[in-house]
Amino acid sequence: MSLVSKKETEEFLETLFRNRLTEAERILQQLAEKHPEDTRYLHALRGIYLSYVGEDKDSLLYTIYTNEIQRKNIKKIAEYFNSLQGLLGLNDRFFQAWQTFLSLVDNLPEPQKIKPQQTGYT
Repeated sequence: MSLVSKKETEEFLETLFRNRLTEAERILQQLAEKHPEDTRYLHALRGIYLSYVGEDKDSLLYTIYTNEIQRKNIKKIAEYFNSLQGLLGLNDRFFQAWQTFLSLVDNLPEPQKIKPQQTGYT
């Protein structure tokens, strides 16, 4: 089974957050073709893409970038996703995608479409 790698995920997120949306969509499509069996991971990446493009201010993606308290709790959020995986008794790739995103947050470019003042959290 061929799985989406951390490096591929990072390339997708960097492209997305630099607002190169067409290229990010192309990368996502290529990942789906290259790793068709990694559906749960790809669903998570697609959700991140849709939250970003649709400017979903209630999404976890926006919350992490606009809420300073949540940004400081990234490690706890990742642990929570890990515990959810354990409850299901699987290595659920959906949660692994989110854990990968959370592990990369500090190394990714600041998302061009997300500004802290977009919510009342800060």
